[in-house]
Amino acid sequence: MIGFLLDGLIAAGLVGLAYQAVTSRSLFRGIIHFVVFGLTMALAWARVGAPDLAMAEAAIGAGLTGALMLVAYRRLVEDRRDAPVDPGPAKSRLALPIAIGSGLLVGVIGLSALFSDVEPGQAGQAVLADLQQVDLGNPITGVLLLYRGIDTLLEVAVLLTAFLAARALAGSESGTGSPTTQGPETPMVGALLAVVIPLTVLVSVHLLRAGSYEPGGAFQAGAVLAGAGVLLILSGRIAAAETAGLLVRMGLLAGLVSFILIGLTPLLHGGPLLALPGLWAVYFIETAMMVSIAITLVLLFAGGGGLKRGKHG
Repeated sequence: MIGFLLDGLIAAGLVGLAYQAVTSRSLFRGIIHFVVFGLTMALAWARVGAPDLAMAEAAIGAGLTGALMLVAYRRLVEDRRDAPVDPGPAKSRLALPIAIGSGLLVGVIGLSALFSDVEPGQAGQAVLADLQQVDLGNPITGVLLLYRGIDTLLEVAVLLTAFLAARALAGSESGTGSPTTQGPETPMVGALLAVVIPLTVLVSVHLLRAGSYEPGGAFQAGAVLAGAGVLLILSGRIAAAETAGLLVRMGLLAGLVSFILIGLTPLLHGGPLLALPGLWAVYFIETAMMVSIAITLVLLFAGGGGLKRGKHG
């Protein structure tokens, strides 16, 4: 009974937060509601037994995306000091019918899945049997890399494309503003970073390693590692640069290039495209993807093409 009430409270909270995020008259309040919505969605995924999605939602959907929205809002305020930033949401007659239709569709799908008596097919057993060949204990990671490799590859490509698009839109103004929020006299910042940054790196490595046999993976690890970069930017230890150095460029392309090269290798032996030769390939690709995801998210937050030592670094 308590669990049912908790699930109902989470569901009602998701609907209310989504409504507030879309219809709020203040852009800043809408961003805050979106971040809280992401955290509540992570709790919902945890309640239905999907910890992988819960961690991804909390780290990427709420954490890094919320930080990107907040820094974009700050720059919008700086660019439009003489113009109203929050003109209010635009009215649309189609909004209510679309919302009602979407709610009914979700409800029908949920009820049909809840009361379905269909027995699970043989696909799950086949997946578990194939996972044993590469010593992967986490079926989600196995499906993403062994069966849906093209999806994972495209996700990395889309993230890189988003960075390139942001750079193209920013133009010559990129890297001119700084999201640093503290001055050099702020106490305890150095001591805090000396503890938090190494712990963040350790958590990222653990999530990467754990992704092969329990919830975790490159995207969760990359988002957590990017959080360390965001802290370094906010504290003034690193800052945006106009151009990227060689290491930053290699990090940006590491995930995509390594996935493509290893995925094309089986074709030389008559194998299928994107077939991974073993567990070492999984770790290599996941590590490269973690680095690429972290660097891309940090650069998007910094608003520049590269990184350099900050004024407090």
